[in-house]
Amino acid sequence: MKKFMFLAFCLFNFTTVFSQNIEISESPAIAGLMENWANANRNKPEVSGWRVQLLSSTDRRQVEDGKLRFQTQFPEIPVDWVHDKPYYKLRAGAFRSKREAMALVFALQDVWTGAYPAKDNKIHPRDFLAN
Repeated sequence: MKKFMFLAFCLFNFTTVFSQNIEISESPAIAGLMENWANANRNKPEVSGWRVQLLSSTDRRQVEDGKLRFQTQFPEIPVDWVHDKPYYKLRAGAFRSKREAMALVFALQDVWTGAYPAKDNKIHPRDFLAN
């Protein structure tokens, strides 16, 4: 009988605990801030990360030639150039950490001797998925 009463008591408490409804309400100011934050990140999805800088020059043609050469040597690694006046910079890959970028630098050191990891604050998150 004691076991039955104990079991009935536990079952009653179990159903009481899990049948409670919890309601969370936030102030309209907080809801507005969260919506603004989400919209800003949706419109400008850029994060910080690392790329491997292969070449830097004031001559755009030299950088474009380097891009073609790199694409033929390593077609699986994304590469593009940016213009940071007065220099054109050829950069490859998209990495979350410097350590990941260094792995590519070591793999390229025989062919691209001047390659080094470079911080980039404008990497789209989908670029990380490609690596």
